[in-house]
Amino acid sequence: MASRHGGITTVCEATTAVEELVPLLQRKLEIFTGITVSEVLKSGSLGHGTAVQGKTDIDLVLYSRDIDADDVAKNGYGAWLGKIGRFLDQVQTLREQINRKQVTKYTVKFQYKGIDVDLLVSPYWDEPSDLYEFLCSLPAKERYDFSVSAAKWQVAFFQKQPNQAKELIKKAKAWRNKIWPKTEAAGRPRSYLISLLVVRAHEKAFATVGPSAKPHTIARKTTDQMRYLVNNHKELDVYWESDEYYMRRDYPELLPDRPCIVDPANPANNLYTTGINRCHPRERNKPGGDGNWTRFKRHIDSLDLTKTMEEI
Repeated sequence: MASRHGGITTVCEATTAVEELVPLLQRKLEIFTGITVSEVLKSGSLGHGTAVQGKTDIDLVLYSRDIDADDVAKNGYGAWLGKIGRFLDQVQTLREQINRKQVTKYTVKFQYKGIDVDLLVSPYWDEPSDLYEFLCSLPAKERYDFSVSAAKWQVAFFQKQPNQAKELIKKAKAWRNKIWPKTEAAGRPRSYLISLLVVRAHEKAFATVGPSAKPHTIARKTTDQMRYLVNNHKELDVYWESDEYYMRRDYPELLPDRPCIVDPANPANNLYTTGINRCHPRERNKPGGDGNWTRFKRHIDSLDLTKTMEEI
């Protein structure tokens, strides 16, 4: 991913871009569009503290109390994203630095000073339970449209993870990027799925070897656990219960059946299905096969989290 000076995009460059973009959105968006900004969140890998050098892009979520959840459920995000797209064209400070702008179903995509940015919007929720109760009112097929709403609680979840786990996530994503260089490659596990699998694998490894274990030992045991989870993916039942977000007993109608890797910030989001790119039908539908996990399982034994980033 190129920066404006033709090299790779560093975490520092992406962070600087966020520090420039967020105040502009907060100051000028309402003036030009009438959209009141309640919060602009740095989300994704940068917000989670798991961004990989050279593969750093920016995910921003704009929360607004003006965005009505019922209206989004009925009409989608198009009207709001269209306003933001036009706003980017109107503000000279932004217009001079932005190119390759594209409005999609869920996001406004653009490059800011050569760095890829995804700008998403969401209704503002005071508490996680407000979102979950709203999701309960929707048909299951419509709930995914509100995955973005949980972004701020996803960020909070990763902020609480130990630094060692986040460093191992970076390594796992670097390995993923080497195996699947193209973002849309068939069977490519997405960053959030990789992150949650590493968190669970690290938890299991840490419980096995204890807090006094050397980092190399924990990295090796985390690798073993990652391989086990992926090789036995059809049996996965991964979730995190928390009084801060949700308990399984509170929203049984949202929780998926096994196999599952349940978003710790959104009980309706099963990363087992949403966290991996679709494989070709010949692979996906093979009797007794591994579905969309076919390629992930095929490559997982090459993962070695004891290696340095340079070795990976």
